[in-house]
Amino acid sequence: MSKLLSKHHKPKVRLQIGEGYRFVNGVVNNYNLNTVCEEANCPNIYECWNRGTATIMILGDICTRACGFCAVKTGKPNWDDPLEPIRTAMAVKKMKLKHVVITSVDRDDIKNDYGASIWAKTIQEIHRHVPGCTVEALTPDFKGNKSSLEKVFKSSPEIFSHNVECVERISKEVRSQANWRRSLEVLKYSSDYGLLTKTGIMVGLGETFDEVINTMKEVYDLGVSIFTIGQYLKPTKNHLNVQYYVTKDEFDQYKKIGQKIGFDIVESGPLVRSSYHADEQHLAAKI
Repeated sequence: MSKLLSKHHKPKVRLQIGEGYRFVNGVVNNYNLNTVCEEANCPNIYECWNRGTATIMILGDICTRACGFCAVKTGKPNWDDPLEPIRTAMAVKKMKLKHVVITSVDRDDIKNDYGASIWAKTIQEIHRHVPGCTVEALTPDFKGNKSSLEKVFKSSPEIFSHNVECVERISKEVRSQANWRRSLEVLKYSSDYGLLTKTGIMVGLGETFDEVINTMKEVYDLGVSIFTIGQYLKPTKNHLNVQYYVTKDEFDQYKKIGQKIGFDIVESGPLVRSSYHADEQHLAAKI
C-alpha cells in the first residue's frame, strides 16, 4: 500500500447550505447548544445538517484534555448549566429526530463522576420527551470509572459508543492524556452490560495496514458490533500532521475485512466520522 502524502487522495468536502442546514442551525442556536459538528470542524456538517441530523455536545465546549487531533477548545471549563439536559431534549423534539448522537468534552475536573450524571439525565430526558427517538451515547472514558459508566449504561442508550481513535502504537502521541487499554476496558464493560457497542479510528496518522486490521480484530473480540474508519484531517496548523491520505481501495479493503471479521456494521471511507450516518447504522443494526 502506498503511504505517500498525496493531495490527489485528499478528500473533498461539498459546501452546500440548504433548508435542512438552516433549520438545524436555527434550532441549535435557539436552544443555545454546542455541537461537535461545529466545535470539531467536522467536514460532514453541511451534508448531515441538510439531512436534519446533528451531534449534540453536552457539558460545555471546553475540554480538560488536549488531544493532538482534536479542534475542540481545551482549558479550564466554566460550564454551569443544570438545564442543559431538558434543553437538549426539547431541541431533539423540535428537530423531530428519530435518532440522535450525544457526545461531550472530557470533564476530568468533575471529580465525583466526570459528568456522568449529566449524561444520564440528558439521555433520560430525551427518552421521556421524545419517546420515538433512539439515543447514541458517544462518551469519553470517564477515566475508566465503573460507577460513572454505570450511570450512563442505566439510562439505556440504544447505542453506546467510545472511540479508541487510532491504533495502539501511536495512541500516546495522538491523545496523550488517554489510555488505549483503558478505552478497551470501557468497550468491554459496555458489551458485557448488554449494550450495542461501537468504536472507531482515524487513519493517516502513521499506522500500518496490518495494525488497522489487528485493531479491528481486538475490539471485535470485546463484543463491539459497529466499527468506523475515517481519514484524519488536520484541523489547524497546531495539530498533528497528516502522514498520508488513504486511498479509496484501502478503505474498501478495510470494510470488506471488517465484515469478514464479523462486525454487524463497518463504515469505512475518507469522510467517515464516528457519528456519520449514525441513524442509518442504528436501523441496520436492528435488522
